[in-house]
Amino acid sequence: MNNGVGTDIRVLICYSERLLRTALCSILAAEPGLRVVGDAGDGFEAVSKARGLRPDVALVDERLTGLDGVQVTERLRADPLAGSVRSVILTEHPEAMFDAVRAGARGFLLRSSDQDELVGAIRAIARGEAFFAPRVASSFLSRFENGLPYRPPEAVKSLTEREHEVLALVADGLNNTEIASKLYVSQATVKFHVSNLLSKLNLRDRLQMAVFAHKAGVV
Repeated sequence: MNNGVGTDIRVLICYSERLLRTALCSILAAEPGLRVVGDAGDGFEAVSKARGLRPDVALVDERLTGLDGVQVTERLRADPLAGSVRSVILTEHPEAMFDAVRAGARGFLLRSSDQDELVGAIRAIARGEAFFAPRVASSFLSRFENGLPYRPPEAVKSLTEREHEVLALVADGLNNTEIASKLYVSQATVKFHVSNLLSKLNLRDRLQMAVFAHKAGVV
């Protein structure tokens, strides 16, 4: 997966409305470090294009025809021909975020998001992070935490002081480079701690770590 450093981030834009799709293509193509490799106007075309182009990030409209954005995300996540593409869902319905994340989306933006937020989301997701529009993040956390496996208090007590620090910083949205700088350690050390945390807490990814941290009162 492209980490957004040194190599252009390959973006596939999947949007039903042609004019808006064209506008998105133009906006993102003008951004340094981003390269629009293709676009699709319906869900079936989105899956097909992802298989052929193998982008780093797919910007997916929730209201795609044929297959909707959540269905496209599910298919891309399960399809080895699509490579390691990560999806960002665009919607006007914040309540759709839960289904989008369960389908495998790594980002969630409202259609009213501004250009900086859109570009920031794509860059973050290309680095392997998750990104959710701040205006809906709180709602998402309150809903998503109910889907987490139960963790007894001992799960938090078993963490070392350094693991507590790393967990709190992940929950604050910092990436490995930022955490390493904050704690004055190497990125390799941060990766080691993140891996240990996922294993100890039986969590799938950094997003679940962040939700767990909020639920457990770590932050």
